[in-house]
Amino acid sequence: MGVPQPRILRRHRVGLRHFANESFHFACGHKRDQVSEALYRLVVKEAAAQRRSPDEVAEDLLARHLLPQHPHVEQVASRSGTRAVVRGTRVGVDVIVGYMRAGYTPEEIAADVLPHLTLAQVYDALSYFYDHSDEIEEMLDVHTIDVWQERLKERLGEAAYLRLAGEAADA
Repeated sequence: MGVPQPRILRRHRVGLRHFANESFHFACGHKRDQVSEALYRLVVKEAAAQRRSPDEVAEDLLARHLLPQHPHVEQVASRSGTRAVVRGTRVGVDVIVGYMRAGYTPEEIAADVLPHLTLAQVYDALSYFYDHSDEIEEMLDVHTIDVWQERLKERLGEAAYLRLAGEAADA
């Protein structure tokens, strides 16, 4: 049987499990407004470790998992590692930051440069950048024009690169 739930959950008249996954209750027929004893003990233990109340810990956990800080940004795996992109697109946060540094405003990026993005998506990507600037700066340093030119020269060879770049001398 469950134990009394933290006040925050009682205030909203839903249990932690119900709040996190309402369909679980409908599918399984559960109607209780209490979290399991094991889950409650974990919340209490975490609260003690943080010197906070179980209510505060439960509210933070729910907010973190159910209300993502950056709802328009997701991490995706790529050949060069994990990359932050605008959710549902291939547009990287680093790309949006690059346009900002080139002098475009968020409004111009959404309206003219990347019109398939909403202004909210652009602003969320910029917010993500400011929250994770070290990670994005590192990516920007790795993806400069000079770095990509050197990679092409290594892969193609000097002569083929010069032909591709239109810099080869006519024979």
